[in-house]
Amino acid sequence: MHPVTGRSHAGWDCLRRWGPICLWLMTISAFSSETFSAAETGRFLEPFLRWALPGATAGMIQSLHGVIRKGMHVAEYAVLALLWYRGLTWGKRGWQPAAILTAFGLSVLTALGDEGRQAFEPARTASAMDVALDSLGAVCGLASWGVLAGALQLGKQANALEEKPPERLRIPAGD
Repeated sequence: MHPVTGRSHAGWDCLRRWGPICLWLMTISAFSSETFSAAETGRFLEPFLRWALPGATAGMIQSLHGVIRKGMHVAEYAVLALLWYRGLTWGKRGWQPAAILTAFGLSVLTALGDEGRQAFEPARTASAMDVALDSLGAVCGLASWGVLAGALQLGKQANALEEKPPERLRIPAGD
C-alpha cells in the first residue's frame, strides 16, 4: 500500500467519523447567536403560527413560539448525542454503555459551554433550564437509539429462529 494512500484513507475516515459532529456543533453555535434570538425567530415564527392557527390568541402564539424554541433545544441535543455516540463507537459492533455515558457527558459539557457563551451575547441569556432541556434531549436521543437498536436486534433474532436449517444434500445411490 502506498503511504500517501494510507494517510488519505485515514484522513477520509477521520472526516467521516468526526465531520458530522463538527458540523452539528457549528450549527448549534449558529442557533445560539443573536440571529436566532427569540426576537428574531419571532419575526418569522409568529406570523406563520398566526396563519396556521387563525383563531389563536396573541398569548397562545407567544406560548407556542416559546414551546417551539424550547423543543429545538431537545431536538438539537438529541442529534448531538447520537452523533457523539456514532463517533465514539466507529468501527465497533453492539451496544457500548461506556460510549453512551461519554456521549451524554460530552453533550452536557457542550450545553454548559453554549449557555456560558450566550451569557456574553447581548440579545441572549444563559439559562440552567436550557441546559436541563439540552440534557433531556441527549437522554431522549440516546434512549431512542437504544430502543431502536434493541428492536432491530430482536427482529434479527426472531428471523434467525424462523429460518429453516439447510436440508442435507441427497445424492442418489445410483440407478
